[in-house]
Amino acid sequence: MNLAGRIAFVLCRPMQSGNIGSVARALKNMGFADLRLVAPVASARDRAATSMAVHGGDVLSASTIHRELAAALADRTLTVGTTCRPGLYRSGVESLRGAASELVAAAAVNRVAIVFGPEDHGLTNDELKACQRLVTIPTADDYRSLNLAQAVMLVAYELRMAAIAGPSNPTLAPPRAAAGEVEAMLERMAEALVGIGFLPADNPDHIMFALREIFGRSGLTPRELDILNGIARQIKWTAAGGAATLAKKRASGRKLR
Repeated sequence: MNLAGRIAFVLCRPMQSGNIGSVARALKNMGFADLRLVAPVASARDRAATSMAVHGGDVLSASTIHRELAAALADRTLTVGTTCRPGLYRSGVESLRGAASELVAAAAVNRVAIVFGPEDHGLTNDELKACQRLVTIPTADDYRSLNLAQAVMLVAYELRMAAIAGPSNPTLAPPRAAAGEVEAMLERMAEALVGIGFLPADNPDHIMFALREIFGRSGLTPRELDILNGIARQIKWTAAGGAATLAKKRASGRKLR
């Protein structure tokens, strides 16, 4: 499988030009070409970047810059965040090697993005919201943090090795709904669940992260996304006074639809 056009590597707020260039070189080494930069602090076009890119200069030159993460992920259907830190919202993290084969198989019918945070502290919780799955690179407990370019190289290497080995399960999953559309549904669902009191208005993220993990593991087809959007709309309508209308229809024997 040619993964070059199927998997994008997204760097959020990279801080060092040399790292951006080194990432471009790593991607070139491993046969990838889609590099996206979100609100970069450093330049991808200065001497440090081009010097470190070496023969990956074409990947660096073709890299795209986006103001927000959502824009960088707009055409993706599976988004995978990377993290080395534990935490309440990172409980569903998977080992990179364990997930690589499945991600490669998914790339056959989906457009995948692997998302990396900046050099100083990685992805924020808000950025993790945009990621349907999380992977980590096992490292020594006393020093978990990896250089950005090294992390990209390891991820690209594991994906390449998984592609060379071939899928363990040749059955292809159906294409997923676009990541942006899934995120919009989750926002509607959060509003609906707040409306019926299932989620606290001041902190809905705790449960919503769990829902993101569920949908991230299973994947949502466009048809399934339509159903969940319909459920969210119906919940909001019922919470806003529609329950009385439903009760009257039931009492009169009329159909609810």
